This record gives sequence, structure tokens and C-alpha cells, in this order.
Amino acid sequence: MNDQDDRLSAEVALLESMYPEQLHFDPRAQEVSYKSASGSLQVRLPAGYLHDSPPDILAAGAGRRDLRSDLKKRITDLAIGEEVLDSIIAIFDELCEEVERQAASNTSAQAHKYETTQAPEPKATVVIWLHHLLNTNKRKQALSPPSSAVSGLSKPGYPGVLVYSGPSSGVHEHVNELKQLNWAAFQVRFETDEEWIFEHGTGVKEVEAMKDLVVDVGEARREEFMEAMRMK
Repeated sequence: MNDQDDRLSAEVALLESMYPEQLHFDPRAQEVSYKSASGSLQVRLPAGYLHDSPPDILAAGAGRRDLRSDLKKRITDLAIGEEVLDSIIAIFDELCEEVERQAASNTSAQAHKYETTQAPEPKATVVIWLHHLLNTNKRKQALSPPSSAVSGLSKPGYPGVLVYSGPSSGVHEHVNELKQLNWAAFQVRFETDEEWIFEHGTGVKEVEAMKDLVVDVGEARREEFMEAMRMK
């Protein structure tokens, strides 16, 4: 056995100790096979390896991606005539990690794209008539829906009137919470799957009189509101 054979035996023995379950050396074919959870690598050692010839990358892949070309580019600077199999395996592992990160990034980007292209959440508007709205705590709760995306109007006194509009889930959550309170009368007078835009803008505003409600629901919704309130 010459010096080159001794060096190769020592290199292979070291690699087998480093990767006992992942690396296999075929002395007849002079090929090294390496497998990890991320990919697989196959390297042929020419007769001149450890003298004047670099290893030959037969296969390198991660998932469905062929990494031979990428790996060959990254190992061109490795010294010819020296033990480089451990460096090749390390570079291959780095490539596999990059592929995994890229795949995870693509999956995240696709998920984000899917989320942003989904149909918008359904809208809803509900008009409620109350026998009265006087209790301070009830008035505060009427003005504070769980979702900040819900807007509307609240008129205390006799009768009490509540109008809520926005995402359907937020509107109905707030209405259901209010229903659980002790009311002399709580009637949903109007409900639609359309969103109303109020003159005051966003948020829930308390107004003093019915005429203020009529103004704030806006010209486009005035007829619907007045009909719901039985003002026509």
C-alpha cells in the first residue's frame, strides 16, 4: 500500500467515525455515498485523487432539487491533492440548509399571498331598538365593541337605539354580548350584510337625539334607518 492509499484509508476512516450512520465507502467503485435528513451526495474518487485529480461529484440533491452544479461551483477552490472530502460534505450540508430555508420562505410567501388574496370578511349592519338606555355601565359597554373595526351609533334615553356596522363577526359578537344584559326590551329591527359608512367616521359615537341618528347614518341609508325605526 503506497502513501496515497494510506492517506485515503485514513481519510475514509475519519469520515466513517464522523458520520457512522450517514457515510458509506465502496472501495471497488472508489465511491463515497453520504446521506442526511436533507439530501444525498455521491462522490467518485479518481485514481489521481490525493495527487493531481479532484473528486467527481456524481450526484447531489436536496428534496427535488439537483445540487450537482451548485456544489461543483463551490468546491472549485478546494486544493487538489489534499484530503477534501470532509470539506465537500460540509459545503453540501450548507447547500441543503439553504434549500430548506428557501423552501420555507417560499411556503411562507405563498401562505401570505393566499391570506391576502382570500375573500374579504363578510360585513354586517344591525339596528337595535331598546325600551330605554339609561344605565351608565350599559351606555359604556354599548360604546365599546370588542373589535375596533366595528363602528356605529348609540342613542341613550327613551327609546334607546344602537347601530353597529363592520366585520360580521365583530358586529354579531358585540350584539350577542349586549343581548346578555338585562333589558326591558331588546329588538333587532334591521339587519343586512352590507356595511354602512357613518358621517362621523369610525368608532362608535353616542348622540343625543333621534334626529342626530338620522343625520349620521347618511343620506344613502336614511330611508332604511327610518323604516327600521318605524318613523315613516
